[in-house]
Amino acid sequence: MSEERKITIDEKEYDFDSLSQEQQILVEHVETCRRNKSQLMFQIDKENVAEGAFVKMLTESVNKKDDKKEEKDA
Repeated sequence: MSEERKITIDEKEYDFDSLSQEQQILVEHVETCRRNKSQLMFQIDKENVAEGAFVKMLTESVNKKDDKKEEKDA
């Protein structure tokens, strides 16, 4: 026995198969948008972490160069 797909809209549950073709397509669009948003949020999180790592590396590199210059000038 296959389990029926249920959709909740405004706190009311519907059988996916009982929706019109247009409504089913809209449900699929909504679900695709939600998946895409989730993937984009994951990518943004990943880019934020990478950006932080690069900023840290740049800061450390600049500070090392400044320390060497100060030692040379002393």
